[in-house]
Amino acid sequence: MENNEIRRNQELKAKEFAHNLTLLNKCKKTYFRIIIAYMFSLIFFPLLSLFLMLGSVFADDTIFLTFESIIVYSLAIYCAWQGAYRKRDLFVLFTGGLAVFNQIILSIFKKYANGEYLKYFKFDSIGYTSRIHLLLLAIILLIAAINMKTNHTFHELETADGYPYFNERFFEQDMDSRQRAIKDPYQQKFDELKQTAADQMTDLTLKSEKLDDHVDNYRNDYMDDV
Repeated sequence: MENNEIRRNQELKAKEFAHNLTLLNKCKKTYFRIIIAYMFSLIFFPLLSLFLMLGSVFADDTIFLTFESIIVYSLAIYCAWQGAYRKRDLFVLFTGGLAVFNQIILSIFKKYANGEYLKYFKFDSIGYTSRIHLLLLAIILLIAAINMKTNHTFHELETADGYPYFNERFFEQDMDSRQRAIKDPYQQKFDELKQTAADQMTDLTLKSEKLDDHVDNYRNDYMDDV
């Protein structure tokens, strides 16, 4: 009966490891795709702003737009790297927050920007890029949501038995090493008693030596007096 129960537990553990290993591999593939998607989407807007600045012959609106986007999206790229590569949830929120913040800046600046008169027409660079950025913002928020969901799955796997290999052999070796590192409480108490006894014997030996020295000195002084 016990053998059947042990075999059943082993089968359940093997299925659990196989399931977790599949999830872990899926997370790794998803993280790779997330990083690629982050890099393309986050670098797109600064490059677009730079091309608009060159195309508008360094107009004031597009100069501001370019430098603002470079600063904001440099921070967003760093946060995205932390969120997807280092699996830090807070930085995922920062990535989406920076994209939202950039859209707010564009919306505010659009009200005060008059557009630039080029050679033949008036070019509203801020209004044009604000509409494009809305689509980009939706993409970034979608990637951040996938990133957050993947992080949640990955953090659960980190606390599961057998991480990161999810292999029974590695799991048993790890458990054996942990068991060897944990002392039996009775053995630990016995070691403490042995240590205490050894310390007491050392004290007795030192006291005995001091007593012998005292007796020898007393005898020598007595013999000298005689």
